[in-house]
Amino acid sequence: MLWTVLRRRTHGMTMLRLPVFSWSMIASCLMVIGAFPALLAALGLLAVGRADPSVFDSNVWNIGYQHLFWFYGHPVVYVMFFPYLAAVAEVLAVFSGRRFFGYKGTVLSLLVFAALSMSVWGHHMFATGQATNDYYSLTSITLLIPAGVEYFSMIGTIAGGRLRFGPPMLFALAFIPQFLIGGLTGIMVGTPVIDYHVTDSYFVVAHLHYVLFAGSAFGLFAAVYFWFPKVTGVSLGHRLGRLHFWLLVIGTNLTFLPMFALGYLGMPRRVSSYGPFEGFGWLNLLSSIGAAFLAGAMTVFAVNVLCARAGASPPGAHGGSATPSTPPATRRTRPVRRRSTPPAADAPRAGRR
Repeated sequence: MLWTVLRRRTHGMTMLRLPVFSWSMIASCLMVIGAFPALLAALGLLAVGRADPSVFDSNVWNIGYQHLFWFYGHPVVYVMFFPYLAAVAEVLAVFSGRRFFGYKGTVLSLLVFAALSMSVWGHHMFATGQATNDYYSLTSITLLIPAGVEYFSMIGTIAGGRLRFGPPMLFALAFIPQFLIGGLTGIMVGTPVIDYHVTDSYFVVAHLHYVLFAGSAFGLFAAVYFWFPKVTGVSLGHRLGRLHFWLLVIGTNLTFLPMFALGYLGMPRRVSSYGPFEGFGWLNLLSSIGAAFLAGAMTVFAVNVLCARAGASPPGAHGGSATPSTPPATRRTRPVRRRSTPPAADAPRAGRR
């Protein structure tokens, strides 16, 4: 039934020919619809607690609040990075000179990922003793399957392609290993025996930042360098773009990799100070130096935007040059039937009719 709906034509194009980015936004919206009402309930519970703090004297309400918050809080992580993942998929296809590999499998994996995201919130609560650890560990590890499909599709797209290493491609390629670190460490904290040791430590901080910064920021900048010229008509400088890229790579890993070691050694999160005898000083110093590289990377990006060159011809959404923002005049009264996975691939064929 679902597959029939997806294959139904609308104005000459089926849903299974939408760009991967469009599908990521559909999956994100589905998660928003499913998860965000729990946030309203959690905020309502907090408001009741403000009026009558004795409500939280009962463990039922304390744990109930955590369930409501994390039912919202975990899917919202995927809401934040799904668009960046799909933007990377678009960039990889264009700068490899290939159609996106495993398109249908990726679409299905996005939908499965969105559905499974609603069943994993309890792995944030392993250490409370109030969650069914075996169940939430199983659902968390099951996320490996759709995630693996997406990674395989990205690697399959660039394998054998004629790669062009412009700034968008550099950020897209760096996204893959950076985000992989965040995903694999997510499986680690989704395993109770490991989570008991690293819960509420800097290991969790490192994991979160490899998902929502190390991965997502590279996806964001791949999208910016890719679509900024199309949106504004201004092309960003490639030399400054490459400098921005390398500063971001160094800064990201120098900032967040030491946090895994800090968490393993027992440094708790949400603690502003520590004694010199604890041995956390030099690792935190490395993180601080990495943060300076990150600041430099953002400064270079800001300078690049200010000094952007006008009139360049950037790569288009699915081709080698920019496509016009306004569709050309035509005598056609019927919509063009789209037969290709990237619809823009039909443009030359449509023009010959």
